[in-house]
Amino acid sequence: MREHEGGRPFDLAVVVNRESGFDRPGLTLESSIRVLERPNTGMNIGAWDHGWRSLSGYAHYLFLQDDCLVVREGWLAGYLTRAADPEIGLLGESLNKAWDKPWAKLAEERKGEVLPDHIIDGQPAERVALYLDFMARTGIDPGENGRHLRSLTWFARRDVLERIDGFPIGATYGECIAAEIAVSRKVAAAGLRVEQTSPEPFHFIRHADWEQATPGGPFLHTRSRKPRAASWFSRLMRR
Repeated sequence: MREHEGGRPFDLAVVVNRESGFDRPGLTLESSIRVLERPNTGMNIGAWDHGWRSLSGYAHYLFLQDDCLVVREGWLAGYLTRAADPEIGLLGESLNKAWDKPWAKLAEERKGEVLPDHIIDGQPAERVALYLDFMARTGIDPGENGRHLRSLTWFARRDVLERIDGFPIGATYGECIAAEIAVSRKVAAAGLRVEQTSPEPFHFIRHADWEQATPGGPFLHTRSRKPRAASWFSRLMRR
């Protein structure tokens, strides 16, 4: 953020998901940066929901995982320009195109695919079944397909966040993945579009877990770095 001019002024807040009994490392931050603490639930989406609800008075919110890196001048102005379209409800850097298919097709393709902590009524559940079950339990219309933005970077207007009543909070790893998908589906159910900020992914902001093997090539997920608490969710999100 210091290396690339945003094009618009902004305030910065850090939300810490604090585990009971563990002291967080000391943060050396400017006095203008707010630090909020909350219970360690819901991973990054839980932190983001806490952030916008705690900090009122803003018309726009940019949510970032701490492994994100700004790479282009005018990054904030670029988000604001796109968000000025009243038909857009959620912006981000990376659409998960692998899930932009009808739910029946996804269930067929991923039949028998069960990840850790994917449970319904105490029993292991297939991924698609769990995600649809989570949306049913939280009153979210899944729509016709699983199209969604990866929860690496999200940008939304406050009026949209209020309209959809914020983000659902997953209680387990499986439910946290479901929540990532559910937010995009919730925005779509409100009649708003879910879009990448630019036609190419990671235009303004990149993430340490996504790299290009060659310049200009596709971004691929990598697990080369040692997992950290704040980035664990994105590493487990590979699919």
